Amino acid sequence: MMDLVHLRSFTEVAERGTIAAAAAAQSYTPPAVSQQLAKLETAIGEPLFDRVGGRLSLTGAGRALLPLAFEMLDLEASARTRLSRRHQQQRVVFTGFASAIATVLIPRLEALNDVASIEIIEAEDHEALRDLSLGAVDIVLTQEYDGFPVERNRRFTYTPLVSDRLVLVLPPTMPTSTRLEDLTNASWLVNGQGTRCTAATDHVLDVAGIEPRIVGTVADNSTLLALVAADQGVTVVPSRVITDNPSVSVGEQDLGMKRTILAVTRTALLPRLAPVLDLLTDPNHTDPNHAGGTVTCRQSDK
Repeated sequence: MMDLVHLRSFTEVAERGTIAAAAAAQSYTPPAVSQQLAKLETAIGEPLFDRVGGRLSLTGAGRALLPLAFEMLDLEASARTRLSRRHQQQRVVFTGFASAIATVLIPRLEALNDVASIEIIEAEDHEALRDLSLGAVDIVLTQEYDGFPVERNRRFTYTPLVSDRLVLVLPPTMPTSTRLEDLTNASWLVNGQGTRCTAATDHVLDVAGIEPRIVGTVADNSTLLALVAADQGVTVVPSRVITDNPSVSVGEQDLGMKRTILAVTRTALLPRLAPVLDLLTDPNHTDPNHAGGTVTCRQSDK
């Protein structure tokens, strides 16, 4: 018989790669996790991991068991949700990138606090979705860009919240009528190393036939936009990040790409989280219409 505690440790090791990381995530000692894995392997009758370069990789039996283990843990979570006391205020853990927390979650906190006890953890997409898979968090705020296919986890439900278009951000000395084709010799700043925003910017510039001269790679958008305001280059960002100081100009040109922020949850937990998701959903779900002009901007992440 397979023990759910052992299965949970198995999924933690499979996703995090080491016994030490899995133990830390569960507040266990590494020997305790090792013992749980050994007992699970005894129950299965086959080894579940191979050790490669100090990390553990799944064997064929481990790869076959992993989706089944997640399914069993989801069934447990679903059962707990159905049997929980409805009158108790639930605790909901959010995680996601900082600008989504700032622009989507924080404006709704007052209403959310009426239905749940809210905890917020900043994390990038890969880490956040891994923690959602493992049950460490309840709702992930993530983002998708037009034209960039994303492999979605069949265990998750994806709820679109808001969309915004990508905009050309210029120093305040440049006119808002400036177009991409006017910037073939410009200095460019991009929104972080290997981020989805940077990939989308690369696509926009490639379509425009521009080989950008990159002079800065900055993940923090408040710094990125401050550099643009200081005339160190131009950039492309989603329009929702344009809020307060420093002053920059936003180009009028339609860049032809949209970003959508989504709330991602484990489907097994939907009955419990439905009231929270209802408060998060923007009924308009439209592109904020940022007209060209000189605006002020603040943001803390991609």
